[in-house]
Amino acid sequence: MAELTVLYDGNCALCRASAERLRRHDPQHRIELLDLHDPSVPQRFPQVDPEMAMRLMQAVDREGRVSSGVDAWSAVGRALPGWRAVAWLLKLPGIHALATWVYAWVARNRYRWNREACGDGSCTLHGHPPANI
Repeated sequence: MAELTVLYDGNCALCRASAERLRRHDPQHRIELLDLHDPSVPQRFPQVDPEMAMRLMQAVDREGRVSSGVDAWSAVGRALPGWRAVAWLLKLPGIHALATWVYAWVARNRYRWNREACGDGSCTLHGHPPANI
C-alpha cells in the first residue's frame, strides 16, 4: 500500500503533467496517483470534499488525513526521498504563505492556460471561486 494517495484533476492537462512528473520521481511507488474523477474515489475517500478537490490537489495519508494544495505538496515531499527539503521549505511561515497564494492562483487559472491543449473540450474554463486559504 502506498504511503500517500494524491488525488489530482485528470481533466486538467497541467495536473496530468504534474502527476506524470511525480510518477517518474517515484520508482518505489510510495505515492498512488489517482484521478479525482475515478468512480472509486468517493467510496475510498469519503473524507475528501469533492468541491475542494476540484480547487486544490488533495493528498490522503495512510491514516486517512487529508492535506490540500501546498500542504499536499509538502506531504509529497515527505514521502519521496530527495524531496524532504521541499517539504521543509514549504512549511516555513513566509514561504508557506507565498506558496499557498501562488498555488491558489495557478489552480484557479489552470484550465484557462490549457484550453488549446484539449481538443475534446475537457479543459473548458471552470468558474470555481477562489480557494479558502
